[in-house]
Amino acid sequence: MATTLTVGAGLGAAAAVANSVPLLLGEGGRARADRGAWSQTAEFASLILDSGWAWATMAVAVGWLVSSGLRPVMGVLAGALAGCLALIDATIVYDTVPMLFPFHDGFEWGQMPFWLVASLVLGLPLGAVGATIRRPGPAGILAALVAPVGAALNMVLPPPAESPVADSVTLTVWGAAATVTVLVLVLAVRARRRRDRRAIHGPVTVLPGGH
Repeated sequence: MATTLTVGAGLGAAAAVANSVPLLLGEGGRARADRGAWSQTAEFASLILDSGWAWATMAVAVGWLVSSGLRPVMGVLAGALAGCLALIDATIVYDTVPMLFPFHDGFEWGQMPFWLVASLVLGLPLGAVGATIRRPGPAGILAALVAPVGAALNMVLPPPAESPVADSVTLTVWGAAATVTVLVLVLAVRARRRRDRRAIHGPVTVLPGGH
């Protein structure tokens, strides 16, 4: 539970702070291309941390984390609950952190109710997917591919064209998604070969006396 809440709060806080940097530096009214290096660096982080694929990946990750050592059914249930709680936690923190800054006018519900419902609806299956990664065979492979494939598909709707870091963000996400996909497939092939070798050779029987 503590890990789930910590990860969720961390993502929500990081995204909120990244979004607020231009305002904190007094550059909120400037065109994006005219902002300083710190604001553009923060925008790069914001376009990644405040994206749908990043939040979905977080829910998958906590589902994987909390399912360690549990039986498959219990692991999926724990993962589903963790994914849901992490997204709800991240949503609350994301909307609360800006109130710490002087430019904020106070708390407003805004779209929070919508995103809380979305966290509940989407967090459950995403967390379950994370837990399913631990299963051997095709189910685990497909579950492990959900996050990188989702990230790549998310780039079908690219970052705002007026952002000077839009292309860098797109290339970074595509590169990371491709790398993770290849890594998952390589590890799956290796695991399959190990299982095949064990099936061929079978257990080794040691006779009394070492013969």
